[in-house]
Amino acid sequence: MIGTEMVLLDYDRGIYYGLNPVGARVWQLLSDGKNESEIVELLAEEYDAERAAIAADVAALLRELRERGLLTETMTRR
Repeated sequence: MIGTEMVLLDYDRGIYYGLNPVGARVWQLLSDGKNESEIVELLAEEYDAERAAIAADVAALLRELRERGLLTETMTRR
């Protein structure tokens, strides 16, 4: 963590990716073994936002992380 952001390193490419506090929370929940639907449920409890918006944002973040090779499909399907 750097301040309120989390930084992910793609070591093979030497590229850093920054996650805002909500993105960092998603990463933490993934690390705790939560799947995508569980993450959406937990974030809906933690933040004052529409569940549909949370689900769309989480899906977009996970898709981007997968596309960049920072996340595998099995990490979100437990």
